Amino acid sequence: MRHKGLECAGKRARRSAGSSNSVLGTGGSTDRNRQGLERGVLLRLQRAQDACDAGSCHPAIGDLLLGRSKQLMASSTCGMNGPQKYCIVGYLEADQKCFLCDSRHPYNSYTQHNSHMIENVITTFEPDRKKKWWQSENGIDHVSIRLDLETVFQFSHLILTFKTFRPAAMLVERSTDFGQTWKAFRYFAQDCAASFPNISSGPAKSVGDIICDSRYSDIEPSTEGEVVLKALDPSFEIENPYVPYIQEFTTLTNLRINFTKLHTLGDALLGRRHNDPLEKYYYAVYEMVVRGRCFCNGHASHCDPVQSLRGDVFHQPGMVHGRCICHHNTAGVACGRCKDFYNDAPWRPAEGTHDNACKQCNCNGHSDRCHFDMAVYKASGGDSGGVCEDCQDNTMGQHCDQCKPFFYQDPLKVISDPHVCLPCDCDPAGTLHPGLCERHTDPLMGTVAGRCPCKENVEGTRCDKCRPNYHGLNGNDPLGCQPCNCDPSGTLPFSSCDTVTGECLCQQHATGRRCQQCVPGYWGLGKSLYGCSPCDCDIGGSQNNLCSPEDGQCRCLPNIMSRQCNEPAPGYFFLPLDYYIYEAEQAKPFSGSAPLGPAQLGQNPAVDVVFRQPSPGRPVTWTGPGFARVSRGAGLRFTINNIPFAMDFDIIIRYEPESLEDWLARVTIQPNGILSSHRCKNKAISQESHALALPAMKRIALLQKPVCLEPGTEYFVDVYFPQPSASDPNVISFILIDSLGIIPRISSVENFCSKRDLEEYQKYQCVETASEVGAHLLPEACARLIASLSARIHNGAVACKCSPQGSLSASCSKLGGQCQCKANVVGRGCNAGAPGSYGFGFHGCYPCECHPRGSVSTLCDQVTGQCSCRREVVGQRCSRCLPGYFGFPNCRPCSCNGHAELCDPVTGACLNCGGFTAGSHCERCLDGYYGNPDKREPCRPCLCPEAPTSRRYFAHSCYQDSQTARLICNCLEGYSGNHCDECPSGFYKNPRNPGADCLPCSCNNNIDVTDPESCNRVTGECTKCLHNTHGANCQFCKPGYFGSAVDQNCQRCTCNLAGVSAAVCPAGSEACVCDPATGACPCLPNVVGIACDRCAPGYWHVASGKGCQLCDCSPKNSQSHQCNQFTGQCPCKPGYRGRRCDECEENYFGNPQTHCIPCECNQEGTGQPKCDRATGACNCRAGVTGRFCDHCGRGFEKDFPSCRQCHLCFDQWDAEITTLSQTVQGLMRFAAKLEDKGGRMPSCDIRFKGFENTISEIERILKHPVLSLKTFAGVKDFHAFVQQKAAQMDPLHNILYKFPDFNERIEEIGEEAGQLYELLQQKKLLHHSFHYLNLKEAVSNIRKYFEISLLAENKTSGTALKEGNVLEQLRILKTPNIQILNEKVCGAPGNRPCVSAACGGAPCRGGPGPKQCSGPGCRGALPHAAEAFWRAEETAMALKNLTIQPQDPENQVESLRKMAEDTKLKGSRLNGELGRAKNQIEVDREITKEFIKKIKAFLLDESAPPEDIEKVANYVLQIKLPLAPQELTNMLNKIRNVMSYCEKYRLNVNKRNRKMEEAQKLLVKAKQADKSAKALPPVNEINNTLKNVVNSQGHSRGTFEKLNEEIQEMRAQISQAETQVNKTSDELNDFSAKQSQMEDEITVLQMKMMKSRNQATNAKAGAEAANKQAQNIKNEFADIKRKYGILQEKLKAKGPPKVTLEKVKQLKEAAEKLAEETEKKIKRITDLEKKLQDLNQTKQDKAEQLRQLEKQVIAIKNEITEQESKFATCKS
Repeated sequence: MRHKGLECAGKRARRSAGSSNSVLGTGGSTDRNRQGLERGVLLRLQRAQDACDAGSCHPAIGDLLLGRSKQLMASSTCGMNGPQKYCIVGYLEADQKCFLCDSRHPYNSYTQHNSHMIENVITTFEPDRKKKWWQSENGIDHVSIRLDLETVFQFSHLILTFKTFRPAAMLVERSTDFGQTWKAFRYFAQDCAASFPNISSGPAKSVGDIICDSRYSDIEPSTEGEVVLKALDPSFEIENPYVPYIQEFTTLTNLRINFTKLHTLGDALLGRRHNDPLEKYYYAVYEMVVRGRCFCNGHASHCDPVQSLRGDVFHQPGMVHGRCICHHNTAGVACGRCKDFYNDAPWRPAEGTHDNACKQCNCNGHSDRCHFDMAVYKASGGDSGGVCEDCQDNTMGQHCDQCKPFFYQDPLKVISDPHVCLPCDCDPAGTLHPGLCERHTDPLMGTVAGRCPCKENVEGTRCDKCRPNYHGLNGNDPLGCQPCNCDPSGTLPFSSCDTVTGECLCQQHATGRRCQQCVPGYWGLGKSLYGCSPCDCDIGGSQNNLCSPEDGQCRCLPNIMSRQCNEPAPGYFFLPLDYYIYEAEQAKPFSGSAPLGPAQLGQNPAVDVVFRQPSPGRPVTWTGPGFARVSRGAGLRFTINNIPFAMDFDIIIRYEPESLEDWLARVTIQPNGILSSHRCKNKAISQESHALALPAMKRIALLQKPVCLEPGTEYFVDVYFPQPSASDPNVISFILIDSLGIIPRISSVENFCSKRDLEEYQKYQCVETASEVGAHLLPEACARLIASLSARIHNGAVACKCSPQGSLSASCSKLGGQCQCKANVVGRGCNAGAPGSYGFGFHGCYPCECHPRGSVSTLCDQVTGQCSCRREVVGQRCSRCLPGYFGFPNCRPCSCNGHAELCDPVTGACLNCGGFTAGSHCERCLDGYYGNPDKREPCRPCLCPEAPTSRRYFAHSCYQDSQTARLICNCLEGYSGNHCDECPSGFYKNPRNPGADCLPCSCNNNIDVTDPESCNRVTGECTKCLHNTHGANCQFCKPGYFGSAVDQNCQRCTCNLAGVSAAVCPAGSEACVCDPATGACPCLPNVVGIACDRCAPGYWHVASGKGCQLCDCSPKNSQSHQCNQFTGQCPCKPGYRGRRCDECEENYFGNPQTHCIPCECNQEGTGQPKCDRATGACNCRAGVTGRFCDHCGRGFEKDFPSCRQCHLCFDQWDAEITTLSQTVQGLMRFAAKLEDKGGRMPSCDIRFKGFENTISEIERILKHPVLSLKTFAGVKDFHAFVQQKAAQMDPLHNILYKFPDFNERIEEIGEEAGQLYELLQQKKLLHHSFHYLNLKEAVSNIRKYFEISLLAENKTSGTALKEGNVLEQLRILKTPNIQILNEKVCGAPGNRPCVSAACGGAPCRGGPGPKQCSGPGCRGALPHAAEAFWRAEETAMALKNLTIQPQDPENQVESLRKMAEDTKLKGSRLNGELGRAKNQIEVDREITKEFIKKIKAFLLDESAPPEDIEKVANYVLQIKLPLAPQELTNMLNKIRNVMSYCEKYRLNVNKRNRKMEEAQKLLVKAKQADKSAKALPPVNEINNTLKNVVNSQGHSRGTFEKLNEEIQEMRAQISQAETQVNKTSDELNDFSAKQSQMEDEITVLQMKMMKSRNQATNAKAGAEAANKQAQNIKNEFADIKRKYGILQEKLKAKGPPKVTLEKVKQLKEAAEKLAEETEKKIKRITDLEKKLQDLNQTKQDKAEQLRQLEKQVIAIKNEITEQESKFATCKS
């Protein structure tokens, strides 16, 4: 609905201002009036309460000026300082024109009738209202009237009634913050565009639009003109005028009317008697009405005076007061908050029927204070937001609905009971919070009121005892009791600890207060189900049987690891039992009791050394390289000096018998020195020998009696093999002794192993098993005990000591220490080569690989690897025959017939046969030679025609005919004859050049090479071309054919006769002329295709034979420019027709050049044609009317399409309706003549507008009086359809509103599209014209050449006609003349027979060919011409080659030019980068200047606080430039390096230019050579020129290569320069970023400085005010003191009364107190002045520091600028 709460403006508004609903009277203050007043107030409050019960309520609207004359002021009032003259505008000379204004005193109709103060504008409803007004000073344009209200009011409207002209321009402003800020309400001006150019002239589009109104600014009327301003425009529908965003437009605390321009008249007639024309121009206002009411947010209907905001209280009748009498539980001046204890819901203004009253808080009777909390309100889902304050009765919570801590709610009492909360009864030491209990019972939460929440380890009703397995109840313990922490792995099951001490009951092998550890010798508590586990430390690898209780780790001996100390560390191993082995090969032999010397190979002494090489696939059963072969009666002495530990050892001997008999050995052990070990002293070694049997079926013999050996002592062990007494002394038998070993006896180690271990050791025969040689598997018990024994006797594990040369890695086997050996390497440490190998090194050893059939032995030299070879065999491995032999291993001498010394060592084929022989045995001659080497006949060269070593050898080979002994040559291709000195058919050779080769005729495979006449034998010209080709080389297709003659692909031309001219395809069977390469025919204009069989795009009618015609389709009306090729019909758009689409289609109208519009005529209501082609008017049939012939006409029934004629009475009604319509038209004209002269009430415009709409509706109905139901339903449906479309178009409207220039952009895009289309059309026409010109040019060329060919044909015909005349003349010639002519032509007179004539003659014919007329030595014209023709051909070929050769230098020059362009481009890019870097530095320099300027301004500002100056100084001092001085120096050096690159680049460019000049000169020379060659100089000169060109080309190639190298160098230098530039640019960017950051921080400092400056200004003003106040007080005190002295004198004269003395005493005390305060303030001001002086001095010091910093920054900046300039210009 429309807002109806605002009143009409005008006089009615002024009248209503006087009749305000005020009950305050103006009479005396009698008791009766007072009682009536109180009753009136109570009655009014009751009515207000009733009005506010239904929803929102609002106070009545009144005049806000009433009672506020002191709050109304004007910036200019006439006569304020004395009488002021003013005049009026008039035309009568006798009337008074000028008057006086004296506004020094208020207006009084009797005494001050000339006073025109601003208070005169307030409405008083006096009889002579127009006798007083407000008037401004003369001639002042800018005058303002301001009303200051004491609080926020709601503004309705403003009415100004002027005595003079209304202002030519003015504006009304409002303020809602008591004049701090202002917002414009409305602008008024006669010319809005001139007075307020940036303000829209309306109309307003929404409620809040600020516009300029010109209705109230005309110069007429000259008096009593009004200006009306309404807060809310009634033309806008406002659902609720009291919503916040509407009230924002209508609320104010201040109102200001600004007059900005006076209305003035021309002074030519009116200003003759006035000295000052401006005396008659001023503002004068009769009355000013500001309608409004107090603003109460819809919570009050009446207001009282605001006494707390201002000191003056007004009680004028009709005054609109500003303090609301609030309802709905609200409070405040504007009811802007909830009443105390009514904060359960958020405060909101009342709206319509919703009062939005404040809700009372619910505190359950325990509090009478609360506040609103929005977070609580939202959390409750909008149910309650009031939070109670100061809850009593031990309660707390939002609604005082919970008991305080240490209290609980009695479940038998309600929450509002004052005794509902009872104290808790809990042990403080055992509860979570000392003495705190659960406050209420809640089954869902599981709480019980009064229950004590025990600590985690406490239980009991009062929480006064520990839980099981806990002990030591303590109030300081957050858990109450400490857990016993009995380790479940170490405690007994189902046991509990002592509640006082916490001691636990432990399992077996567990100990500790918590049973948390194992007893010594056990570990792993909690690691298994069985509690503690024994350590089980290895008895040999560990120091003892104690281990870590956590992880069971034993204390291992050195180089031993694992938990039980039974694993060697990486790179270490446990020694096996048979580790101590002494090879028999190294023992000293002896015979009997006398030792012998060392055994030697190749001899047969008593002891011999036998080496044995391992065989693949067979186990190794011996140690070392082999054996010692010992005979009976001999022995071996072993030396033992590496005993590790004093203990008992077993002695074993490894052997292999050579026979099946058993052997017996005697073993004697002798220490070499005195025994020191106490252990072995007690076991003295027996000097007697011990018998040891060596059975033939075994390989190991063990001495049963142990021997005690100790470290540090050397022992000799003699093993003697006695001679049996019964043996034959002449029979010598031998035994192979491998080695002797000592085995530690495990039982001799004290405290080592148990009895069970010894039993297992013997049970598994660990000693015998471990003593076996080769791969064998030890039982687990043996391996464990042997490893422990090794660790014990060696004090840990032993290092592997793998040879770095012979082993694959540094690791070895854990037991035994065998390293991983490389190929052919043996030994535990892989430190020796295996037998049958050599070359020990990092690669291992190489196998000897001696050939078994070529070598004497499988062993080779250990260093060189040389095997021992048989006779006639050589090689390191004895694997090949001697030179001159073949057939290894059965070497035989070579068989080469004496022509070679060496042959293939495998096949025996002879190598390097001599005497021109060849073959595996040099048994035949080489190609090009003949003879019989098998019969010792030498090989002679073939003369074909010359020897093979000459350049004239043209045969593959030759042979000598056995019968004729003639030499017959096998000729190469291109040669024939017995001696290959003739050319075959298809080849040619110049007979005058005997040294020339036969060359194939160059006919591109288009001749029959077997035909001798296919080409000329002398010149090589092709004479019989095949495959439709022709030319000297058959290189062209015949006329009428196209394709590639080289590829034998010449095809007949095929042209469309209608698409070419008649000359292209002559009549008859001749082929058409086409392009010889592509086969394209020369088409007629606008005809395309290879065969000219279709029109070009945009053309048609190829069958015309004159070329294709332009389609000429309408570019606007056709879908494309292409038409039908046969009919020419263009594809028309809908609505167009015609061949060119230049006509409108049936049922369309309009101009086809612009657009055709569909008529949309109703098919049933029209005839033929449907509509007019020009206007589009539908051709309606009888009885049908309408724009589209879609409804029945007037006088016909509305049943369309039948449309039957109406009854005769229709005419009578029609006449009556016409009369009524004319009457209404007259009324409308009369209403249009009514003028709105200001007295009309604006609020009534709505009603008039409604009347006008009603009249328009009646007029529409009268125009169409007869409507059928069907038509009405159609109209209704159409109305709904329009509404739907309008709703759909609303977003589009919004889009257009958001993008106001959207239509303009669309039009611009359309214009651009049109321009593009025109440009496209021009390009298209240009393309067609170009294509047509090319075709035209081609056709003209064809015609020109055709005429030339016709002319040549005519000449040929003329020559044929003349031939007969020439013959006749020849017949007339005499014989001598013929002889002379024959001599001149052929070179001889021709008087000899043709057989003997060397030069031939005219009658001579050399066969079926042409006549013979030349020969060797002939000097006739024909031989000279043939020679000249031949030289011309040769010169042409040379020129062709010469033309081809300069192309390479030209190509290289072109590539060089491209490379130079590329280099130039990169140089330009580098220059661009340098330019950009320079620009960036310039920008940075300007930014730095600006930054320094800002710092200067900041420092020179005296009001800048010293603290901020110090901050700025510290910040500037902390600024780190992007580069330190040293870094700047380094950068300058880098820039110099880059500049040196630039210098090199310049030098390289100069070099390149010089090289280019040389290349250009060479190119000029080459072109000159080409030109001179074309002039056909002599052959010698051509050869010389060619040589020069070749030399120049070589020189050019060298120059180009040098240039390429220099360009590559330049590219590298440019790349380095670019890298340096990028790096410099990055550093400059960092500097710019830091500078930008510094500027931002300076801006922040400036803002802080401004704020501090304002604060300092305020402080200064306060200090000045305080100083001024102190001075005033001081003066007042002096005056009081003076008066006090006078008073004392008077009192002396007259005794003072008691009351006066008391007053004087009080005055004295007040004066003294005032003096004391004054002294304090003066002292404070003095301190402030001193502090300001100190701060000023500090600021000056900081400013001096900043000046020094500025100088440093400027110096650095200048240095950077200088270096940047050098860098940018590449100058050093």
